[in-house]
Amino acid sequence: MAEADPEAARGILLRGAPGGEHWAHAAFSLSPAPLPGGLYPEFSEARRRADRVAAERTWLASLWTDRTTARWDLRFISDPASGRIDTVLIAQWYGADAAAAVRAARDGLPALARFPAHVTGARIEDTAEIERLLAPFVPGFGAIAEIRKRITCRTLTRLWGAERIATAVSRFDAPDPSWDRVWTQLAAEPRRTVVSVCLEPCSAPAGLAEGLTMRAQAFGTLAVPGPPDPIYGTPVPGDPFARVAHGLYEAAARRYAGRLHRARVSVAVEGDAPVSDVLTGLIGHTLAPTGSGAVVVRPQDREDHRVACGNLLGVNRDWQREAYWQEVPAFLRAVPSGQLWLSDPGTVAALADLVDADEAAAVLRLPHDEPGEPALFALKRRVPDTARHGAPTTGAGGVDTGWADFGPGD
Repeated sequence: MAEADPEAARGILLRGAPGGEHWAHAAFSLSPAPLPGGLYPEFSEARRRADRVAAERTWLASLWTDRTTARWDLRFISDPASGRIDTVLIAQWYGADAAAAVRAARDGLPALARFPAHVTGARIEDTAEIERLLAPFVPGFGAIAEIRKRITCRTLTRLWGAERIATAVSRFDAPDPSWDRVWTQLAAEPRRTVVSVCLEPCSAPAGLAEGLTMRAQAFGTLAVPGPPDPIYGTPVPGDPFARVAHGLYEAAARRYAGRLHRARVSVAVEGDAPVSDVLTGLIGHTLAPTGSGAVVVRPQDREDHRVACGNLLGVNRDWQREAYWQEVPAFLRAVPSGQLWLSDPGTVAALADLVDADEAAAVLRLPHDEPGEPALFALKRRVPDTARHGAPTTGAGGVDTGWADFGPGD
C-alpha cells in the first residue's frame, strides 16, 4: 500500500478501510463576506439573491468531476448558547490507497477554495478539528432524520400488461429558494443541531434517459381514456395517478442527463429527543414548495439508525432499507430485473438520489447576510484576510467516543 507524503497530506484527514482504500477529508470554515459599503445594500433583495445563486451555481459547476469519487458536505451547526451558526464545508475524496486519496484531495482543493464573493472560506488545517466537525455529536435513536424526495406508490385503475401498481418519484421543484427561514429556525433551536447537505458528482447512468422516456410514454397512454369497454360501450377513463407519473417521468427524462449529482440532506440533534418537526418541515418546504415533493424520513429500526448516523458522521450516502422506501410495499423493493416496468425498484432508487443542476443549486446554499437583518452566523469565524492562510483551532463542540464505527462507506 502506497504511503502518503506527510508534507502533501498536511491539513488532510485520512481514514482507511480494511481493503486498503482511503478517504481524504479537507474542511473550510465559511462565513458571509461583509457587504460592500454604500454599494450592494441599494440593490433589491431579488437582485442580490439572483447574483448569489448565479455565483453559487458557477462555483458548484466548477467542482464537478468524474475522475474520482468525491463528496462535499455543507453543514450548519447551531450553538444554542450564542444563537449563532457555525458553517463548514467538508470535502471527501476517495483513493485506492492513501497516496491516491491525498493526490485527489490536492487536485480538488484549488477549485473548492474559489468560493463566491459573498462567502469567506478559511481552510481548516488542524485534522483534529476536522474530526470534531465530522462528528460534533452522535445522535441518539430518533434524533436524526433526512429530507428525501417523495416516493409515491399507487394501484392503477387500468392494467399495463400484468402490472396494476405504479411508482413515481417527485423532484425538488423550488426555483432558487432562500434558506433564510431555515437558518433562522436553526439558530433558535434549543438543542445543538446539525443540518448536513451532501452532494456527490456523477454522470447519468447508462440507459436511464431512454428508460425514463419509455416509462413516460407508458404513463401517458394510461393517463388518457382508453378504448370503449366491450360490455358497457363507454370509454375507460384515464388513470389520475398516471397523469401525475407521466409528468414526473417526462421531466426526469429531460433533466437527468449528462452531469448530475446525488444528494443527501440530514438533520440531527444532540441527545435522544426527536428532531424538530418545524425545522425539518421548513427544509422540506424550501426544497419542494409546490408539489409536496419532499418528505421527512426517520430511521425505522436500529439498522436504519446506524446507516443514518454513518451518512452524517462519515459523509456517506448509504441506503436506509426501511425508511427510504417510504410507502413502497416490500414485494416491490427488490424484484428480479425485467419483471417490473411501472415500479422498477432500480429506477426508483436511482431517481430518489439524483438531482440536476437546478435541484443541486436549491439544496446547497452558502451562507450570506442581508442588510438590516440579525446576524445568524458565528462571528468568530469571520477572518476574511488571514483565514485563507491560517488554521482555526477551535470548533463546534467536542467529539463523542465511538463515532469511528460510522466512518466512510461506499
